[in-house]
Amino acid sequence: MVSIPEYYEGKNVLLTGATGFMGKVLLEKLLRSCPKVKAVYILVRHKAGQMPQERMEEMIKCFEVY
Repeated sequence: MVSIPEYYEGKNVLLTGATGFMGKVLLEKLLRSCPKVKAVYILVRHKAGQMPQERMEEMIKCFEVY
C-alpha cells in the first residue's frame, strides 16, 4: 500500500468545484501534502458577474494568508 503523497507523485490532477468550500479544502490539502504532484488543473465557471479568472485570483489570495 502506498501513501497519498506517493500515489500523487508525478501525476496530473483535475479538480472541479475548486472555488467551493470542499474544493478549496481539497486543493489546499493536495498542494500542501503532495509537493511532487506534477500539475493541478482546476475548472472554474463564470458566476455572479465574476469571470473565472477573477474567481481563481480571489481563491489564491485566500491561500496566501496561510
